[in-house]
Amino acid sequence: MADGALKLTLNDPLASRLTKRADAAGLSPEAFVSEVLARLLDEADRMDRPPTRPEDYEGPYVELEDALGQFSAELDRRLASRG
Repeated sequence: MADGALKLTLNDPLASRLTKRADAAGLSPEAFVSEVLARLLDEADRMDRPPTRPEDYEGPYVELEDALGQFSAELDRRLASRG
């Protein structure tokens, strides 16, 4: 890889698919691949980090089953009050 360039060799079916998708997006195949790879790498970077941290949460911890039970009870109460 010289001067920041990378050369990829694609088989004919893959090159054809790439060209069709790039044409549909109004981009050259090279620009399309560059965008797709940038998005893929950004997504991979996000997957390497934990989505949340303990300090992201406020309030007490509630078990899922308890929260769903409370939600269902409240929903039943509200539906019953409608008549």
